[in-house]
Amino acid sequence: MTPWKKNWLRKEAPKSKESADRFRELKKEITVMRKQGEPPLKDPHSFAQYMCDLCSTPHPISDLRQCVFCGRWACDACWKDEYYTCKSCAGIIKIRTMMGKE
Repeated sequence: MTPWKKNWLRKEAPKSKESADRFRELKKEITVMRKQGEPPLKDPHSFAQYMCDLCSTPHPISDLRQCVFCGRWACDACWKDEYYTCKSCAGIIKIRTMMGKE
């Protein structure tokens, strides 16, 4: 193997069974509202706007992000970068992590 190819091969960090179990439990608790890749709803009052699933305000598609857990499309005001999820799922994650610390 040539030396430049070695840099591309990265070992994945070992995942603990505990974190995988927590992720699985969290996925069971959150209801999927929209499948991954499914587009957001179009704003019926404009030509190129889409609706935020949480606050129902119109935005260009570039301003919306899809939650990795529930599939909702969220605007910047309804998005939590802390968990890379919508506000709804971030609240559930925060509650679950607080319960785990007790």
